[in-house]
Amino acid sequence: MCLACGRAQVACLCHTITPLDNQLALVILQHPSEVKHAKGTAKILELSLTRCDTLIGEDFSQDPCFNQLFSSPANKLLLLYPNDNAMSPQQFAADIAASSQFNLTDHTVLVIDGSWKKAYKIFCLNPRLAQIPCIGIDVCNDSNYRIRKSSRSDSLSTLEACHALLTQVEGDKFSPLLTSFDYMVDFQLRAMPKEVQARYQPKD
Repeated sequence: MCLACGRAQVACLCHTITPLDNQLALVILQHPSEVKHAKGTAKILELSLTRCDTLIGEDFSQDPCFNQLFSSPANKLLLLYPNDNAMSPQQFAADIAASSQFNLTDHTVLVIDGSWKKAYKIFCLNPRLAQIPCIGIDVCNDSNYRIRKSSRSDSLSTLEACHALLTQVEGDKFSPLLTSFDYMVDFQLRAMPKEVQARYQPKD
């Protein structure tokens, strides 16, 4: 096993990782079922981004790291979550540019990592999440997350969602995230039997 990415040596993706300096910090709230999932994407974010941490669990009410995020008035929290009242990344970036008090580095975005059902459970089990502003993303491209199925046509992987957010706020310097992501997707597809691969190919 690779000690860095946690994958079998044959599936190691560390050689695809490019260190990226993000000003907008991310904290990933990861469902336990995603930790060792071969198709998970959060580890790529954690390895690539200079300001990215991962907390694992469902109910974070007793997690000191989670609670510390809410204890400092200087730490401005946002939640990446689909919401009718969520601000757009462009509006957020414009507000920061116009502000004389706050910078991007003063903000942390919480990102829930799990299926829609598991992400909603985490949201419900942690009422503090409903108390912070939501930020959304503009989904411009279809997901390349061909190796996992979703009931929603607009679904993105955690990595794709974070890539979209960071790109729309900080600019187009985060494409190496997609390079690592595409490598992981292609590797998983090649490891599948031919008849299984066909199920995950895009339809014309």
